[in-house]
Amino acid sequence: MDIEKQRAKAFHDCKIGAINSVNICFHPECNEHSINSHILQKNGILSSIAEDGHVMEMHINKYRDDEHFFKKIGINNAFSFNCFCNAHDTGLFKSIEVTEIDFSNYKNLLLFTLRTIYNEKFRKIVNVRMWECLLATHKKLFYEEFLNGSLNQEKLGLEDIERTEILIWKDLNENTESFVFKVRNIKRIEICMSSFYNYETSLEMNAYFKEHGRQKETVIDIFINLFPHKNESVFMMGYKKEDESQVKGYINEFFSDTEKRLKRKITNLLMFTCETWVISNSFYNKRIEGNDAFFGDAVKFSSQNMHERRFFDINIFQEDFTSKFKIFKKNLAKHLIVG
Repeated sequence: MDIEKQRAKAFHDCKIGAINSVNICFHPECNEHSINSHILQKNGILSSIAEDGHVMEMHINKYRDDEHFFKKIGINNAFSFNCFCNAHDTGLFKSIEVTEIDFSNYKNLLLFTLRTIYNEKFRKIVNVRMWECLLATHKKLFYEEFLNGSLNQEKLGLEDIERTEILIWKDLNENTESFVFKVRNIKRIEICMSSFYNYETSLEMNAYFKEHGRQKETVIDIFINLFPHKNESVFMMGYKKEDESQVKGYINEFFSDTEKRLKRKITNLLMFTCETWVISNSFYNKRIEGNDAFFGDAVKFSSQNMHERRFFDINIFQEDFTSKFKIFKKNLAKHLIVG
């Protein structure tokens, strides 16, 4: 077996083992076994864009020729992860899954955010255990420095998530409000997205390191949810109240922009920033089929670009998306800002 196949098998085996090892409820006062939970409600949200019980999800496999590709996935498994036991999965989220959702209610918006960060916490825990497994059992197949660097990055990300987690549970238990949320309704689009990303750009993070001689201890998180609800789509963003002076202007633009400009920003987030989203098969056929490689180009650009808050003139909801992205791709080098 050649070295690349050995590495692929090692990744696969350690990843599966790591996923199977995360099986305890994430509720801070519970030690029951977790079940398969959905980031966004299966019945009523995911099901509203599903066709024959399936949605389309982007996958990445660096050992395939077409490294970035879309795959049909059943809604029982889409947008799901082992997070809560049955009691907490059912009871804690009742107000956003069983009853009519009140989007003006702070606690409801907080619950959407809790699912968002717990999905990322699950991913981080899996990655930490995967890198630890590779270091313990397959170190000779890889550069040890690469494995240790990847492990440390995941641990730092996990620490940041756990700080946010503490704030959310404080709000839920003590009726405090540590976050700011904004919501708007837009014309229905067949996308479900639940993610968060750092407000700081790579340029800003590097400048901080040069000035202080160390990594920034905490970063500013921007939380985002987008999903169909009734005949429209709900677009929701949030951030920690302590960060308001820095991010308020940036966030407000998403809610003062025209729908066309907002959808251009959503496109940029889908392609360059946020990983956790699914689309309907019809939307895939209409806008993406035959151009899956665009998303590989976008990932490559994102890994090199250091000014992540810029938005480019591409809009996946417009008929000219393909031609506009081809122009963008042709000028990738001109768009890059590096440190």
